Amino acid sequence: MTATMRIDNRPARSRSRREALAADVHWFGASLPLAFFGQLLFDQVAYREIAASVDRTGRFAENFTDRSVRSFAFGALMLHTDAQDAQRFRELVKTLHRDVHGVGKGEFADTRYSAFDPELWMWIAISTINSVYQAYIRVCGRPLDAADREIVYQTLRSEMTFLELPSRQGKLPATLDDMLAEYDRVAATKLADNSFLQYARRTIWRLPFPTLVVPVALPAPLQPAWRLLAALAARPVVICSTAAAHPRMRELLGQPWGPRHRAEYLVYRTALRTAWRRLPRRLMLEPLAYNRYEYERLRDSYQSLLLESFAPQDQSAT
Repeated sequence: MTATMRIDNRPARSRSRREALAADVHWFGASLPLAFFGQLLFDQVAYREIAASVDRTGRFAENFTDRSVRSFAFGALMLHTDAQDAQRFRELVKTLHRDVHGVGKGEFADTRYSAFDPELWMWIAISTINSVYQAYIRVCGRPLDAADREIVYQTLRSEMTFLELPSRQGKLPATLDDMLAEYDRVAATKLADNSFLQYARRTIWRLPFPTLVVPVALPAPLQPAWRLLAALAARPVVICSTAAAHPRMRELLGQPWGPRHRAEYLVYRTALRTAWRRLPRRLMLEPLAYNRYEYERLRDSYQSLLLESFAPQDQSAT
C-alpha cells in the first residue's frame, strides 16, 4: 500500500479478513513492537559492498544512534505522509543515493560499491521487507496460513515498490516464496563476516546518547545510567532479533541460543503480542503514523455519514 491508497480502518466486523490483515500489517510497520526486531537489519551490512559504503561515510561511527534515528525518520516520511509529501521524500531518497559510490577504506579498500547496483539496492529493500515480515508473523498473535502469509508479504511489497529500479534486476520478488528463495541465495553466496558487522554487533549493547533527539550533551554523572539503560534495552532487541534471524545471520553474529534464551524470547513475544492486540494505537504507533491513523479513522467515520446517491429516494429504490 502506498500513501495514496486507502487504508481500511472500518471495524473488523465490517471488513473482510483479508482487508483486516492487510491493514494490521500496514500499521505494524510503524509500530513499537517492530523495534524489538531491529537487529534483523544487520543482514544489510553482512553484504560486503554495503558494509564498505556505510563504513566509508563514517556516520555510524560518528553516532550510531543518530544515524539510526535518521533512517527511521526517512522511512516514516516516505510511508506516512500525504501523497504529495510521500512522493517528494521517495524521490529524495534516490537523489541522495546518487553520491553513494566509490571504494571503501581500511579493510574494505579493495571493495568498490554503488548504491544503484541493482543487487545491492534490492538487497536493502528485501532485507527491510523481510525484517517486518519476520517480526509480524511472530507478534500478530493470530494463526496465519500460507494465503495469509502471502497477504502479509504482498502488503509490504506494495509499500516498497517505489524503491524499484527500471532494470529487470531492480524489481522486488513477485511472491513470498520468491522473496524467501532470494534471501536464501544471498545468505549462502554473499553474506559474510566483516569488521563493520562486528562493530554493529558490539555497538548495539552500548548505543551512544541520541543527540538528534535531545540536542544537549548528557552530563557526565548521568552517562553511567545511560549506558546501563542502553544495555538493558538492547537485551530484548537482541533476543527477539536472534529468534527471527536467518540461520546464516545467527552464525555470523554468534549470539548464544539455548533453552534460557528461548524461554526469555517467549516472555518478550507474549508481551509484544499482548501490547499490539490490546493497547491503544496511540501507544503503539510512532507519532507521524498515529497522526495518519487518526486522520484516516476520522475520514472514514465522516464518509460513513454520506449518501451513496443524490437521486430521489423513490428513484434510487427502483
